Amino acid sequence: MREYKLKKAATKEELEEVLKKYFGSFEFDGEYYVVKNFGAIEELRMKVEKRKLFVESRTKIVDNESSIKTLKTYNNFLEEFTGYSAKERMKMLMREVDV
Repeated sequence: MREYKLKKAATKEELEEVLKKYFGSFEFDGEYYVVKNFGAIEELRMKVEKRKLFVESRTKIVDNESSIKTLKTYNNFLEEFTGYSAKERMKMLMREVDV
């Protein structure tokens, strides 16, 4: 499961709004929000706790164009919801790995 820091505290309502914007629909399974069958994503499970977003994903093999489109959508979703760009998230990840 991947963990993303949030620049500000986020509500479940905010997560729902951004999920709808980028993925169209989602389901709620216990404590997890679930997106199914979106491009190269077979299943995307996520939850918000305090100032972190926890994400678990399963992907499927699709053509390159669909893979690129899915990755761009996912990165845009993460940027809007977490407040960090892909470049900033990569820098944070690299600092964690170096520790």
